[in-house]
Amino acid sequence: MKNSLQLKLILAFTALFTIVAGIAGGVSFYDTYRESYKLQDDMLVQISSFIHSPENPTALQLPHNNARVHMHFEHHPKRGDKHPPDFPQQMEDGFHTLRKDGKKYKKVNPKKETRLWYNVKNADNLYRTYVRNTPQGKIIITQENDYREALAIRSAWHSVLPLFVLLPLVILFTILIVRAAMAPVNRLSRKVEQRHEQNLTPLPLHKIPAEIRGFVLEINRLLARTNHFIQQQKRFIADASHELRSPMTALSLQVEQLANQDLSNEAKGQLHQIQQSIQRSRHLLEQLLSLARLQNNSLENYTTFNIQTVFRRVIEDLLPLALNKNQDLGVINEQAVYFHGLETDFYLLVKTLVDNAIRYTPQGSQIDLNVQQKANTLIIQVEDNGNGIPQEERQRVLDPFYRILGTKQQGSGLGLAIAAEIVKNYGGTLSLHDSLHFEQGLLVKIELPAKKH
Repeated sequence: MKNSLQLKLILAFTALFTIVAGIAGGVSFYDTYRESYKLQDDMLVQISSFIHSPENPTALQLPHNNARVHMHFEHHPKRGDKHPPDFPQQMEDGFHTLRKDGKKYKKVNPKKETRLWYNVKNADNLYRTYVRNTPQGKIIITQENDYREALAIRSAWHSVLPLFVLLPLVILFTILIVRAAMAPVNRLSRKVEQRHEQNLTPLPLHKIPAEIRGFVLEINRLLARTNHFIQQQKRFIADASHELRSPMTALSLQVEQLANQDLSNEAKGQLHQIQQSIQRSRHLLEQLLSLARLQNNSLENYTTFNIQTVFRRVIEDLLPLALNKNQDLGVINEQAVYFHGLETDFYLLVKTLVDNAIRYTPQGSQIDLNVQQKANTLIIQVEDNGNGIPQEERQRVLDPFYRILGTKQQGSGLGLAIAAEIVKNYGGTLSLHDSLHFEQGLLVKIELPAKKH
């Protein structure tokens, strides 16, 4: 997920919307705060305009003062007054911010009263004051600053709250929209991942976003070139095998005719070696032809057949080889198990594995064939009690032309590669294990998806 385009888009849009919501929320918070503050100031002005009496306006105060507004009247000072006034005398008409010190009120430095943080921090001791001078004295309307600040902040938060409530919804919709936009790309990725490695057909362009259509077209062109090159290689192997088949057959016939002549013992020995070499070459050509055919395999001529039938055909053909080495070759159970595919492929598969088991196990060995179906999986097993294959060699023996050093048997190293290719064509797996029923030996296990047809 580190290099996921979908994740990067989601994170980018989430960060963008969060920043925009933060800026919009901050602007809305400050604007609502200042507007609420202004409304409270307008209320003080209106209250002051309703007072015309030179009497002390405190008599006009309502019993329930929820807005915490207080009205005062200060007479102009006269000579001989013993009690100094509670409010500062040098206050012009308009708004002022006062700080209460005991029973007296003092003016706040004009530079401080405009600072939001100062007003919030010292709200308990501050009073917003509106002053209107009359010939008899001053009409002073005060309001507790903590109430004003609490009301302004509460109103500001109420204006911001919808943004924070909507932000998770916006992020959720962003995730859904990005995922929906990337869905065609994800579907294409899954289709490519599920493809067989030999499937080089062009990728579908249906509902592919225009931004990556050019990339998919180039991939299709690359697939076409790769497929053309692979087909050339396959045709070369098939054609070369066919071309070599005829002279090899002719050479084999000539050697047989030569064997009927009266030859010396030394010549007969050399002729026998030539016959063995020709036999190995013919076997190699047959395997190359089989491999070429498997690589060009298609779904044509698929039928439903019984695996037990394949077992019987293989045993009939290879039983003479097993009897020559006094080996016990047979089937563990005869339960009918059906599969849909090309019967010749499975004959070649089982024959290759059994032929290998006969060749590479010593005299008097036992070779068992078994097939069973579990849920939607077909399992074919070929098990022997021979010397087995070392753990570190089990993966490499599936490669073409690879042979384990030290074996006395002559071979091409294509047998297990052909078997693995057949299994791969049917979407299965071929694995090598230690024998389960013998003290030593090899178990070849094939697992294939059993599809219903």
